Order: sequence, then structure tokens, then C-alpha cells
Amino acid sequence: MTDLLGSGLLSVAAFVAVISFVVVIHELGHYLAGRYFGVHAEVFSIGFGPTLASWHDRKGTLWRIAGLPLGGYVRFLGDADAVSARDQATLERLKAARADADKVFHFKPVWQRAIIVLAGPVANFLLAIILFAAVGMARGEATIEPLIGEITAESPAEAAGFQSGDLLLTIDGQRARTFTDLSQAVMTRAGQPMRFTVERDGAELTLHATPRREMRADGLGGTRAFGFLGVGLSSEAQIIQRRFGPVEALGHGVTQTGRVLVTIVDYLARLVTFQASLEHINGPLGIATTAGQVANIAVADPGAGEGSSYDLSVALMRLATNLVLLAGLLSVAIGLMNLLPIPVLDGGHLVYYAYEAVAKHPPSPSVQSLGLKAGLALILGLMVVATWNDLNYLAGLFS
Repeated sequence: MTDLLGSGLLSVAAFVAVISFVVVIHELGHYLAGRYFGVHAEVFSIGFGPTLASWHDRKGTLWRIAGLPLGGYVRFLGDADAVSARDQATLERLKAARADADKVFHFKPVWQRAIIVLAGPVANFLLAIILFAAVGMARGEATIEPLIGEITAESPAEAAGFQSGDLLLTIDGQRARTFTDLSQAVMTRAGQPMRFTVERDGAELTLHATPRREMRADGLGGTRAFGFLGVGLSSEAQIIQRRFGPVEALGHGVTQTGRVLVTIVDYLARLVTFQASLEHINGPLGIATTAGQVANIAVADPGAGEGSSYDLSVALMRLATNLVLLAGLLSVAIGLMNLLPIPVLDGGHLVYYAYEAVAKHPPSPSVQSLGLKAGLALILGLMVVATWNDLNYLAGLFS
């Protein structure tokens, strides 16, 4: 039913749906916090580019649906653009006339502005919790005992002394809950020494291994560079399938969101200390590719047994679950990325507000302008790296 990337139409639709939903929720966080503090939102745009449909609400906000449905933005009174740069001419006019000054974002106390800015990433984290909780209720979670099976010959695991039957206890001091924890921990640590604690014959042993870089299948039809340790899952490992009630599911959502956050923060920390590779950074093209892959895999493999007829309802359920999980992961990533202290991002605004709170005045316009240019340059550089990685991955798909 699908080729390597599957139906192009389904791929595009999946990407647009996921990225638009996550970004719009982010902007809604800003909007609702601003509205709570009396800030007037001039425009709330779903998408970019030419307007397809628009209307004004009773507060005077223009809501618009644009032709390029890739995210969106909210523009408050006094903003010059979608990244909340100050519109100096408008601000000076409003300040002189004292008209609607209480509705201007930039005239609000610094703590209110900080909350409004922080509300976007918080909305993303809350969304992720809800999405992971929903999947926990619908599908549950499989806990796979971290019991080591086959050891690959001449692998880092063999050199470190791993043996079949070892029960993995900790990874770099962190408790190993499931076998998945091992694969996730090793994934981005090629060339990095790691410490493992295992239980063998009732005794605890500490093993040291350095995963090596290998191009391996990613489960989505392509290959990526992963850290390779060389251990397999034991056929005797216990697998516990658990479903969650509403309250438990909420806790599960919080836990899953926290795990994703820790994973991303750990990678970023190792990245800035030159202990991790840039090849794991992906951009919009990579997100679009992944969205299409998970969507088409769900539709192409509905889970029916061999010889069984195609079950559309099962396929649609798998599709919805896969996209919800992807949206949850992406929501955590977008929320966290926006908290980075880069001037063009929410985190950069928070740095400025922290300075203002201490110095009792905002940074000078020249400093803010310089910071904006530096932030844009950094973001552009990261986008170049991400796009290069995405194109290399696509080249591998079609080779």
C-alpha cells in the first residue's frame, strides 16, 4: 500500500497535522496568559502566509487561518513581529497618548511578561503530559525486564565482560527500569565511556564499556548512526503489559514527559561539552520524514495476522496512536528548545527580563538588536546542520 516513504499525501498530512497542532498549542499558552493579565492580542495566526479565512472576536483579536499551515504565532499590542520585538514607534505613541497602555505587553511588569513568555513552553509540557496519558489509557505500557541475552562477538559488550543472563541494574548511576532504557542510553553515546552495574549469580558487578558508532536500522525504513553496545534481550525476560486508569495515566504522562526532558537535556549538555555528535540534530525536513514514516507504517501494517484481511479500523487506531506519541515527543522538544537562552526564543526573552529585574531597566535597544541578530545566526547555523543531517538520511532512504 505504501512505498519507502509511503503515500506522499499521507506523509504531508501527518507532518502538517502534528507540527501545526503542537505549535498552535504553544502560541495558545502565550495568548491565554497574556489575556489573563489584560494584554491585547492583535493577531492570532494559525499558519503563515496569505490569509484563507479570518474573523475578529469580541476582544478585537484577529484570528486568521493562513495558507501555509506550519505552526502559527500570536502578536500582542506593541509587538513589531511574531517574535515579540518591540515596535518602538507604536510604543512611544501609546505611551505619549496613554491610550490602551494597560493592554500593551511591553508595559506590563517584568514578572507578568515573564509568565506570559513562559506560558508557551509550559503549554507544550502540559500537552505532552495529556498526550502520553491518553496513550497510556488506550494502549498501556510494556515493561521489559532488562535481562541480557546474546552478546555479539567482538562487540564493546563482549570486551567489557557482559554475559548472557546478566540483569542490568544501573546505567551511569541511573536505575535501569526496562531494556528500552539501555538502548536509549547507548543511542547517542558512541565513543563515550559508560558504566553499567549488573547482577550476576546474586552478586553486583560494575562493567565499563564504550559503545561504537554503527549505521543501523532505525525501525522506520532507514538507517541512522547509533551507539552500538552489542547486547540482545533475553528470551526469558519478563514482559509486563500494564494499562492505566485516568489518575494513573496522568502520573504516567508526567513520568514520560520527564523522561523525554531528561534525555534531551542530557544530549544538549553533552553536545555543548563536545561529548556528543551533531549528527543527531534534525530539522523540519527530518520531522516531516519521521511523521510520514510513522503514519505510513501504521497504515501499511495494521497488525493483522498473515492471511487476514486488511482492517481499516485497526490501521486508523495505530495511525492515531503513533501520531499522538510523535506529537508528545515533539511538544516536549519544542517546549524545551524555546527555553534555551537564545534571544530570538522564549528563553532569550526570559534572560532579558532577568536582567531587567536586577538592573531595574531593560537592555538597551542596541543590545537587544545585537542579541536578536546573534540568536538568528545561531538558529540559522543549527538549521543548516539539521538540514544537512536530514538530507543525508533521505539520501540513504533512496540509495
